[in-house]
Amino acid sequence: MQDVVAFANTYARWSTSLRYAAQFARLQDGSLTGLYVAEPFEPLPAATMPPVVSETYSISADIVREARAVEGSFREWAQGFGLKRYQWLVAEGYLLPVLASVGNWHDVLVLESGKASPWDSVGVLGQVLLTCGLPCIVVPQTHARDASCDRVAVAWNGSAEALRTVHAALPILRRAKEVVLIRGNPRPVMSSIEWKPPLTIESYLHWHEVRFSEKTLHAESGEAGAALLETARAANAELLVMGAYGRTRFSEWVLGGATRHVLEHAHLPVFLRH
Repeated sequence: MQDVVAFANTYARWSTSLRYAAQFARLQDGSLTGLYVAEPFEPLPAATMPPVVSETYSISADIVREARAVEGSFREWAQGFGLKRYQWLVAEGYLLPVLASVGNWHDVLVLESGKASPWDSVGVLGQVLLTCGLPCIVVPQTHARDASCDRVAVAWNGSAEALRTVHAALPILRRAKEVVLIRGNPRPVMSSIEWKPPLTIESYLHWHEVRFSEKTLHAESGEAGAALLETARAANAELLVMGAYGRTRFSEWVLGGATRHVLEHAHLPVFLRH
């Protein structure tokens, strides 16, 4: 997991998620990209454009220039974490296509959650998680601890999303000193394929030389998110790895209940992949 990109919701200060991303990149001997996105305004015909809109366009151009001007400060700040490779990017475009595009060049996207984050709801954050095309680490805005992946909790329910997430997190799991596999209620899997011998998460982790212990989660579906966070807290986990579940309904992305609860109430960074 070499190339880390962190979404910067402001260039006036370096956010909690940017700090975590810099520390995480250093732990992985990787690179860091700080990304600021200046979203465009819908254009109006020049003859009918009112003065206030013209002024708004001017302000937008100023924002882009100001964002690009902090590149030197970002480089100096990144050097303070011992990083050898870092860059500051400013993109003009709509957020979701920008993140999907930058995902082609990176291994993981770091985002921030919380009331003062750029996401006005967990549903908006869910759109990013489900459409960006790469694993995400969501860092609570209140998270004050240094990045560490020594103790990792893995949520497991047998779903394809959970397996894809574990696969994406393998570089982290191999380096971890302690991995706790938290078994929840298995999700129904509709498949006509029968594997012989059966494919199991235990054999998969052993195959990749990941040492782990197991805990069983006893909770109804409506309480799974809270129980998962409490189990991760009891295990002193520094990172929670879990699948991101969602579906489309009337063109809106909707997160599953457990995923939504974890994102709203997490006390630790969460590694997710759809």
